[in-house]
Amino acid sequence: MHRKCFAMVLSLGFFLACTVVSLLTPVGAEAYQVITKTSEEETITQGASLQTVRMKTDGGPLNAYILQADLREPLLKIDTIIGSDGTLNKNQNVTEMARRTRAVAAINGDYFQMMTSGRTIGLAYSGGKLVESPARRNDMYGFGLTIDKAPLIEIFDFAGHVTAANGESFILAGINKPDYLLPSGLSSDEGALNLYNPLWGKTSRGRLSGLTGVVEAVVQDGVVQRVLTDQPGVPIPANGYILQGHGAAAQFILDNLQPGSAVSYTYTVAPGGNNIFAAVGGQALLVEDGQLPAYFTQNITGKHARTAVGVSRDGNNLYLVAVEKYTDPRAGVVSVGMTQEELAQFLISIGVWRAVNLDGGGSTTLVARHLGDFDASLINQPQGSSQRQVPDALGIFSMAPQGTLTGLVVSGPDVLLAGTRGKFTVKGYDQYYNPVRISTDNVDFSVPDGAGNFRGSEFTAAGTGGTVTVTASLGPASGTATVRVIGPEMIAKLAISPEALKIEPGQSVPLSLQVRTYSGETFDLQPADVTWTVDSAVGQIVDGKFTAGQNTITGLITATFQGLTATAPVTVQPPWQEINVDPEEDTSASMDDWVEVLLPRGTTSSPVVLQLSHESNFSDVPEGVYVQGAINLQPAVGKDLILNNPLIVNWLYDEDVLSHCPLIMLYDDVAEKWLEQPARVVIDGSTRTISARVWGFGRLVLADDRRPTPQFKDTTGHWADFSISKLASGGILSGFPDYTFRPGEPVTRAQFAHALAAVLQWPQPQNPPGFKDDIPAWARAAVAKAVSWGVVSGYPDGTYRPEAGITRGEMAVMIDRALTLPVADSRMKFLDADKIPDFAFSAVNRTAGAGILQGSEGYFNPTAGVTRGEMAVALARVLNWWAVHP
Repeated sequence: MHRKCFAMVLSLGFFLACTVVSLLTPVGAEAYQVITKTSEEETITQGASLQTVRMKTDGGPLNAYILQADLREPLLKIDTIIGSDGTLNKNQNVTEMARRTRAVAAINGDYFQMMTSGRTIGLAYSGGKLVESPARRNDMYGFGLTIDKAPLIEIFDFAGHVTAANGESFILAGINKPDYLLPSGLSSDEGALNLYNPLWGKTSRGRLSGLTGVVEAVVQDGVVQRVLTDQPGVPIPANGYILQGHGAAAQFILDNLQPGSAVSYTYTVAPGGNNIFAAVGGQALLVEDGQLPAYFTQNITGKHARTAVGVSRDGNNLYLVAVEKYTDPRAGVVSVGMTQEELAQFLISIGVWRAVNLDGGGSTTLVARHLGDFDASLINQPQGSSQRQVPDALGIFSMAPQGTLTGLVVSGPDVLLAGTRGKFTVKGYDQYYNPVRISTDNVDFSVPDGAGNFRGSEFTAAGTGGTVTVTASLGPASGTATVRVIGPEMIAKLAISPEALKIEPGQSVPLSLQVRTYSGETFDLQPADVTWTVDSAVGQIVDGKFTAGQNTITGLITATFQGLTATAPVTVQPPWQEINVDPEEDTSASMDDWVEVLLPRGTTSSPVVLQLSHESNFSDVPEGVYVQGAINLQPAVGKDLILNNPLIVNWLYDEDVLSHCPLIMLYDDVAEKWLEQPARVVIDGSTRTISARVWGFGRLVLADDRRPTPQFKDTTGHWADFSISKLASGGILSGFPDYTFRPGEPVTRAQFAHALAAVLQWPQPQNPPGFKDDIPAWARAAVAKAVSWGVVSGYPDGTYRPEAGITRGEMAVMIDRALTLPVADSRMKFLDADKIPDFAFSAVNRTAGAGILQGSEGYFNPTAGVTRGEMAVALARVLNWWAVHP
């Protein structure tokens, strides 16, 4: 709860604001109303108990935990636990503190500088030794206990002096104090002389932030060893201390504490003085004479986890109280916490006469050793996600000798179904309620006749319902526990989980059976409690695990318990779906009514079997491509199947999910990259389908393309800009390193073949052609594909001439052959039709009729060279035509 105690800037401001408000505002009354309340109490050792209070209030659930210790009990010790090693050097959580020191219970103590040194603000005594002096404030109460266990809840005062060998002395402001604010608003370090001994930690504080002229004197065996100014911290002598001064105190050190000179100090703490045995600092007085005080000296407002220490009117009973504030991520609010006023009222309600507020919020931690346990356990759920490391805690210790076995604590299931088994454990304790180590193997368990039977420590409930008392005995010691047995007459139904199985041959799945009673309770049965049956052709069940057979088959799993049965359908099938392709018929298959694969008649030359399955490996898609679904389509045998025509993949999608640019991509194993497939979107009412033509097999993904559109410096406003951007986005065309596209630059035969192959995604031919001249590596595969599909050919001399330019007439021929365009409805009307070569005449007519190629001002210009801009426009139209003409 650390918007508090002086983590300098923020926390100090909060502290002072709270002080002013609290001095002007009277303490209010209890804010919540209790609707129901339950209380449980257990003894943790002789003279100490733990009470758990659970309330349902008009403000929500509220839990409080009360450690009560009888200060008259001679075998009980109350002491302060300091840090992780008995010093303030390093903090530790309360559970670890209690276990390290063998405390039977503990609760967190003082406020501390959480954001800086981690040291406490108020006083601390442990084992009768002063660990830290009180703060020089008149608004911070503390708790102390004298050697004879007389409790003190007061504002403690400190007075001390340091005396040099020459008789000069200076006021000692504190021992082992961190920086904190004084009521004046000044830092406690300003002008002050402080002492630091090994209980502070390993090294002194050294130079201080925001202050200059800080002087430290290292003292060992009462003699000054050296004097340092504004230096880093130094080791604190084991048999000595460090005097640190600022301002007048620093000057006192420089003037009077020369190395080699003697020095001494004295101090007093009041009230209590040398009689104080244990103490921790705190904050406001919460209860005074069994009533709310007129005002709180400090008040941290709001509902928080809270910690307090209080005493009874006669001073014989000590109360260590923790209030829980916790919200379970799944179950919701467990406890709402309390305001400071509500905490005070609660303390009064349990009999507290005087009490002080300790550190709360995330620091609130209460641990206790349950009866029979050897270590303390966490009792409250901390307000944060885990226990906070704190500088000190109040611990309860048993000083009793080891006694003899007196009683047993029996633990086991609270509820059992008739016919099922439950394991019971036993812990022992002596006459002082301290643990005694025992072996469960030596314990005798018994139940009334007809209630069931024990085998070792495992109880099997009989076939009827009711409450059964389990008795454990070991010598003169005994203990009992009760278990509620649910008979078959109370069982409403059984349910197998999973309720239906779809599994691959040879795979295994664990089964469970749940019982639901007529009252709505549910219980999970152990596999051994259930009789499982399944047809051997479907699989087998061993120890509650179903293992599928090797056949593709359907069947039923049956579970029987107490005369009731439940069934679960099971389907055994491979992870893929087989597609038997008949080349004389259209063949289709769908998966999850989401994606359809269609192979039109003639797609293959002979009957083949394909396997269609889900795909999970798609993490290698390009950045900016967001996958929404993935499949894998492969030939059942081998991967060399050549398609005569592309197959079609139809994929349903939600426009709210694929909101940018839906696409289908195929992974090319040869090129080792994902390739976008030519596709079109079909809209039928609210249904949207993307349909792609695919020339191959492998991994396919449905994705949303959110990659930024490539930008070129020289295409803005150009008539081909849209087509250039579209093809560049799909990876079909690219620009130059200087971020230009150069739309007016001429296109070569190799470049056009490469681009056309990228648009139409032809498969790699089995027998690539050979040419006399060298084709660039980047175009070699594309030229081979174009030649194989009859789109382009070489010259009579056996060359391809990849660097030769391509004319508009030649481009028309290549496109016409690639698309197998239909005869045009009408004859073209280009003004230069008589200039079109015979080899290109029909192709120009068909490409113009299909809207793929157009002229300029009525002329086709068949012999003109093709520019990169013209190629982009033509190929964008090719892509559209190919996608919509399956």
